[in-house]
Amino acid sequence: MTAADIETIDYIFVRLEFDGALAIVTLNDPDRLNAMGDDMATSLAAALAEIVKPRRRCRAVLLTGEGRAFCAGYNLMVNRQTIASGKSTILPLGGAETLYHPMLRRLHGLPIPLIAGVNGLAIGIGLGVALAADHIVMAEDAWFQTPFAKLASAPDSGLSWLLPRAIGVPRAKRMLMRAERIDAATALEWGLVGETVPTGQLRARALEVAREFAGGATIALGEIKALIADGLRQDLHSGFEAEARAVGRTARTKDNLAAVRVFASKEKPVFTGE
Repeated sequence: MTAADIETIDYIFVRLEFDGALAIVTLNDPDRLNAMGDDMATSLAAALAEIVKPRRRCRAVLLTGEGRAFCAGYNLMVNRQTIASGKSTILPLGGAETLYHPMLRRLHGLPIPLIAGVNGLAIGIGLGVALAADHIVMAEDAWFQTPFAKLASAPDSGLSWLLPRAIGVPRAKRMLMRAERIDAATALEWGLVGETVPTGQLRARALEVAREFAGGATIALGEIKALIADGLRQDLHSGFEAEARAVGRTARTKDNLAAVRVFASKEKPVFTGE
């Protein structure tokens, strides 16, 4: 597909592109290192709502940042100025519950694979956004940080739930209570990301991985996502039951039939996401 074939929708501080079965979402406020304010969060939620429309037939999403950062966290300066001016409709302590967490729930609830191309620093909610992904490709000079303790604030963005499960309690406490900066090599060693690449290769590699997912068995991948997410809150026997129901839903889909048809042969199935 050529650039001319890619449909682009520009929201405030977010760009959405449809490239065949792949949706590419770019946080687009590079002058502020893609720090997230109310406008960006609203735009990201709107982009996600567009992506899941049936007519779009999206089978994977790539989320990345424009410029040299992925997302520099919550935009304290812009929101502080807005609140001081009396123009904000979101209270300082209410924004997480009314805007940011609902947007993050949309990210985590995507029924198709989400790939994050972390092209630079990801701080606070920026890390929370990245950790919603099913696979993270991280540039070698990028880094993570959760600065809440330095701001005398409790964490948000689901990080107090996500980090202990991803890297264990002691490491999560290092990140959350000591606000340690975690470089890409450490993030990879800890299992926080799927892979790291030289910075100049980040976009090409992230696109390659995203297109691989977009060509996969989308229904089955969605079931795997849901089983893993639900399994963190279930016992083993509930997991068995959930798997049985999911297998029933994937059995004899077009993709399942295509895979079974060429099983044990050298031929590779062509998946359509149906």
